[in-house]
Amino acid sequence: MQKYYDNLDDYTDTRPSKLMEFTKRFMPAVIFIGSIALMFMVIGALETL
Repeated sequence: MQKYYDNLDDYTDTRPSKLMEFTKRFMPAVIFIGSIALMFMVIGALETL
């Protein structure tokens, strides 16, 4: 008799997707640039007062 393996968990791909890897690298830069832009907008608004 031939033995069939039904445990497919050993063969599943558990690597994160390319989009997730890109998002992990890209989002901190977006947050940083957004916070700098917000800081300049607040400074500009305060200077006009």
